[in-house]
Amino acid sequence: MLKNLIIIAWRNIRKDKTYSAINILGLTIGITCSMFLLMYILDELSFDRYHANAPNIYRVVSNIKEPDNAFTWAVAQQPLAPELRDNYPEVKNAVRFDGFGGKPLFKNGDKSFYEDNIYYADSTAFDMFSYTFIDGDPNTALDQPFSIVLTEKLAIKYFGGTDNAVGQALVNQNNETFKVTGVMKNVPLNSHFIFDALASANTRKENTSWGNFGVYTYIQLPEGYDINKMYASLNKILKEKVDVIFTQYNISIKYELQPIVDIHLHSKIQDEAEGGGDISYIYIFAAVAAFMLIIASINYMNLATARSASRAKEVGIRKVMGSMRPQLIAQFITESVVITLLALATSLILIYALLPLFNELCNKQLPFSYILQAPVLLSLIGIVLVIGIVGGSYPALYLSGFNPVSVLKGKLSAKGGNAIFRKVLVIAQFAISIFMLISTLIVYDQLQYLRNKDLGFTKERVIRMLLPTDDQIQHVAAIEESMRQAKGVVAAASANSSPGFGIGKLLIQVEDNDGKLSERGVDLYNIDYDFVKTLGMTIVQGRDFSRDVPADTTRAVLVNEAMVRRMSWKDPIGKKFVYKGGGPNGTDVEKQVVGVVKDYHQNSLYDVIEPLMINLALKNNFIFIKTEPGDVRQSLAAIEKTWKDLYPNYPFDYQFLDQDFNSQYKSDEKRSQIFTAFSGLTIFIACLGLLGLAAFTTEQRTKEIGVRKVIGASVGGLVLLVAREFFVLVGIGTVLAYPFAWYFTSTWLQSFAYKIELNNEWMTFILSALLAGIITLITVGYHVMRAASANPVKALRDE
Repeated sequence: MLKNLIIIAWRNIRKDKTYSAINILGLTIGITCSMFLLMYILDELSFDRYHANAPNIYRVVSNIKEPDNAFTWAVAQQPLAPELRDNYPEVKNAVRFDGFGGKPLFKNGDKSFYEDNIYYADSTAFDMFSYTFIDGDPNTALDQPFSIVLTEKLAIKYFGGTDNAVGQALVNQNNETFKVTGVMKNVPLNSHFIFDALASANTRKENTSWGNFGVYTYIQLPEGYDINKMYASLNKILKEKVDVIFTQYNISIKYELQPIVDIHLHSKIQDEAEGGGDISYIYIFAAVAAFMLIIASINYMNLATARSASRAKEVGIRKVMGSMRPQLIAQFITESVVITLLALATSLILIYALLPLFNELCNKQLPFSYILQAPVLLSLIGIVLVIGIVGGSYPALYLSGFNPVSVLKGKLSAKGGNAIFRKVLVIAQFAISIFMLISTLIVYDQLQYLRNKDLGFTKERVIRMLLPTDDQIQHVAAIEESMRQAKGVVAAASANSSPGFGIGKLLIQVEDNDGKLSERGVDLYNIDYDFVKTLGMTIVQGRDFSRDVPADTTRAVLVNEAMVRRMSWKDPIGKKFVYKGGGPNGTDVEKQVVGVVKDYHQNSLYDVIEPLMINLALKNNFIFIKTEPGDVRQSLAAIEKTWKDLYPNYPFDYQFLDQDFNSQYKSDEKRSQIFTAFSGLTIFIACLGLLGLAAFTTEQRTKEIGVRKVIGASVGGLVLLVAREFFVLVGIGTVLAYPFAWYFTSTWLQSFAYKIELNNEWMTFILSALLAGIITLITVGYHVMRAASANPVKALRDE
């Protein structure tokens, strides 16, 4: 029985090749894309779950509230982990990760590299986290000072492999020798925190201050432990250790526990170790995958019901010959399942072939074996059941219900199938497609806005270098002057951080309009005399730091406009900042505002511009070199030669400021590219369905077109006549898509502190409607023009 059903299904598929090709192509694209998206979603949801203790590991983050400001840091104080580990039995383990600061230089013989992904870690790190060791003992690897565990990447980089690295030594720029005590596999990419090496935390001096934040802190709790009890313990620590420092300044600190498995998709903290994901994109991509399958299913149902007239006689004859309705239903569903299986097989081949390209698109390393995961296999089975059986059930029920007498008398409607149902499906199909088209255009406009917005400084043609040693920092002025002499360099300056990087915050007394001093948490930035000019910043009030004013080195500060707004200063020039006990022998240090800098974006456009105080400092670790217009490669070569002349034993390491700053949006751009690509394919699938329906409609109206042409109708008139019905359907779909697209894009834009205004995007909505109309006209017009251009005698010869 089943064999006969399959044979007949195969014959029918081969009989109408165009119809079958459209269905199989649409389903293949839908299944392939939905599987890629599902693999992406599963990978995003898998972050940090490879740790055996993952369900019980939490990161401690700090929520800080000032009188007129509030923010969250992903870090805590250094004493917190030992306090929890030693005095709270419910804490099974506590581990800290603390950055080396800057980009330390490590050497092995003649191999020397700057590293920006090495951390100090507590010796119990490998008890809490499941990292795979290749060589060495994870239980003792970080026990001793100046011990270091390398990943495969660094072991190969410095020692040529992993076999002979343990026992070797690496020397940093301060001539400190680190002994390699272990080699581990590279940290999996599905980790919220990725490092290249871990050095023993016993190497550095323990900081016992509860007032300084700066280390990533993780705790492990017993399985099933009540998290509220842990908050009670944390609040006790806050009361005893932290509040005594901050309450006097009207600053409150609260600890928050983040489950490690939630960090990648749910944490929105500025100083994350890695660029995180976004749970909203998981919902978006899941919806896109579902939409693609829905549209492919709609195509199948639409075309199957539209073809009902051509298969009506087949149904009538089968019924006359004794076929029962269940047998006919089984036949049509079998055809649907066979088509789906053919599309599925083709999809698997495409997934295998296109997986490297998809990995490059989404910056992942998904293996083809990923498709063997239970969720993916179950999804593939579900697709066959949903599209093959559910999607094919309506055509099967509809076609099998024909009255054989009416069919054989030729009384069945020539329109083929339930016209109203087909129209509803077309409307739904294009509503989804236009919704995705609008969303894609809005996402593109927002990312273009981020790239092109005035940041308050010039990032183009600026090269940034980090000075790794104290000696270089002490001679930064001489290095700057040497760089200014290099060919193609127009300016050079230094600072203690860089736009796009985090900066420090300090409690300091600030003068208000009434002359009173009050404690405020203020962001600090240190620059030299030439920084404002080199980066093209604007002084909107007062003046810049000046070498002609000797007192600037000890008393002058600049502020940004956000600081002026925060303090409501009527005249900011001359306002005071006082460091209590910040001078020699605990004396107070007083600074005065000499100028106001136009607001610039120190951080990304996800965050609002914070109030900022800018100090004059002449010993900084970042150099900024601005080159003249033209071929930057010549300037870069001259800068490299200058550096090699000064420090021949140190690698020339640099970044372009514009590329580095824009890299903050890399994750969003990748996700936007994925969304755009799959949105385009969704629209293509919808067009395939429209193409099939247009071909069928034209075929059904061939005689009508022939008659109209004989009596004088023009080809253009005939195209508009047939396309009019489709224009109405697409128009209704467009109107339905608008409110959903508006709601979705406005919600997505809320994650940006600086964003485009949807009210100004009305052209995007109009453009989407015009594009839908053009697609409809081209798709339908092609078939109508073919019919209208044919000899009308052929269409009318049997009349």
